[in-house]
Amino acid sequence: MEQLLVNHIELNYSRKKGRFLLIYRDELIEQNVCEFLLTISFLVGQDIEQHLLNTDSSYDQVRIPLTGKGKTITLDLTSFIHFREVYAQQMFSLKLEDMLMRKGIKLA
Repeated sequence: MEQLLVNHIELNYSRKKGRFLLIYRDELIEQNVCEFLLTISFLVGQDIEQHLLNTDSSYDQVRIPLTGKGKTITLDLTSFIHFREVYAQQMFSLKLEDMLMRKGIKLA
């Protein structure tokens, strides 16, 4: 039997709402662009090696800001790394789309 060790994390951008839609542990969290940038800058600023190599229990979990109103989530290291990858992929997609639009290539 397989055991799911990482919670499902889904992040999409809704053009209709102009918000990022994050689904984590079956909870929908909406982020505006500023909140998305706050979260991604926090994620990028974290030193993963410091968390992995430090034996102090305070490094076993990471508290991540999600909204300007103080909404946060606390993740264990495995979920944190997966969460960071999901946000990095979303940022890559946005940058790629921006580059294509500037080159005059329209997306469907």
